[in-house]
Amino acid sequence: MNSLEDIISCWKQFNWEEKLSNGLNKKVKLLEEKIECLKNTREKTSIWKLVLSDGQDVFPVVLKIYKLPLKENHMLEINMYQKAYQIYHEFMPKLYWLEPKVNGNETWMLTECLQPLRGQIKLTPLHLQRIIPTVAKFHALTYEDKFLEHSHLFDDTLPHFDSKEKVKERSKGMKTAKENLELAMKDPNLRELVAPRYKIIKKILKKGPIFFPEILESGQCLIHGDLHIHNICCENANEEGEDWKVSLIDWESAKYYPCWYDLVVLVELLIDFRSDWQQREDEIRSQCVQAYRQEMLKYGITFNEDPLNLLKKAYLQRTLEKKLSSHLEKVLNGGKSNLLKRYLEKIEVWGKELDLY
Repeated sequence: MNSLEDIISCWKQFNWEEKLSNGLNKKVKLLEEKIECLKNTREKTSIWKLVLSDGQDVFPVVLKIYKLPLKENHMLEINMYQKAYQIYHEFMPKLYWLEPKVNGNETWMLTECLQPLRGQIKLTPLHLQRIIPTVAKFHALTYEDKFLEHSHLFDDTLPHFDSKEKVKERSKGMKTAKENLELAMKDPNLRELVAPRYKIIKKILKKGPIFFPEILESGQCLIHGDLHIHNICCENANEEGEDWKVSLIDWESAKYYPCWYDLVVLVELLIDFRSDWQQREDEIRSQCVQAYRQEMLKYGITFNEDPLNLLKKAYLQRTLEKKLSSHLEKVLNGGKSNLLKRYLEKIEVWGKELDLY
């Protein structure tokens, strides 16, 4: 694990004070007494909050340390900042400096410190209308053929929905889901919940691993992949104006996927978690989908199928290929899942609505 002394030593060794001063066009100094560790694990990444001063003002900077051996998702995020940053910079924290080969080939990255929405405001459905324009603009940059213009910015670490690896992973997920479904029927804590939908889900799983080719045909692009509220930042969230300056952090889950996968996380999973929204969920869902459709239309992007159905299909595809299995397994191992009941209910209701059974 990295230490405070390690941070200060490397700051001096690599002369980051001068490098950042050049990048910021003003002389800055590290306030050593204000260094704060946000996350520090032996095997994953280490994240620190540094505070710089120019003599008058102070401003925070995030230091993210990627440790060896670098995992694919870490290499992916590094590549997003090294190469893809040139087209995605308006959606990302400002990159101040990226230093490879620190402490035996660790990569240290210094970026702007942005404030996540979580903790700033109590999120309401109306706030999603202020986030969706940024998501649509971000998707439109690499939507379908436009991705080819920028494909040189991405390496082999970028997952593709229809790659051999993802096809294999999806098939494995189907197999595990079937096995966990059988175990759930024998488990006293799960049988009552699973039994009413057991036959339905078994029948549906036989149709996999791709349940809805339509979500592929509706268009793929680079998606964030983990678009929950912790990873959405806004500096003017408390202002009354409708235009938010939205940025996204934590790019480790970026992938070339159907665009609706991001909407599933942003909208549908938020509804699943927010019981206070569920009485109005049809209205909230429809408004968000309509807002996204209208924003995409500004970039000349249309959908051949009802976008509301595309969101539902992406949700079921994502659930059936991975999430159902993992949440069944979590409960089988003695844990709790706040989403399993919702997953099962939606598989039953939307599965029938969308002709899965």
